[in-house]
Amino acid sequence: MNNRKVVPGAGVTHLLSTIFAKMNRIEKLLSPNIENLPDSKILDSKGVHLLTKMFDRTLLRRRNDGALPFHRDKGKIYYRGSDTLRAMLLEKEEHSKNKRL
Repeated sequence: MNNRKVVPGAGVTHLLSTIFAKMNRIEKLLSPNIENLPDSKILDSKGVHLLTKMFDRTLLRRRNDGALPFHRDKGKIYYRGSDTLRAMLLEKEEHSKNKRL
């Protein structure tokens, strides 16, 4: 028979740590490529939302705190794809640092 003790939530903890490790590996693979993205890839707010799942209020906050550079043309706001991804990575890094504290 199996005499191992089962710790409640151990499977979930292991699953979450595995997911987090894979996300970190993906982030490390992507981060050098962000610098090489062409700046000609211009996104509007809807495009940024589709890419990052950030809603308008979050975009407004990122614009106001300077984390997300933008350009306004005839009342419409545009973002560079590389700036958007860079801001996302920085936000993720800050969030993980705050979680560790």
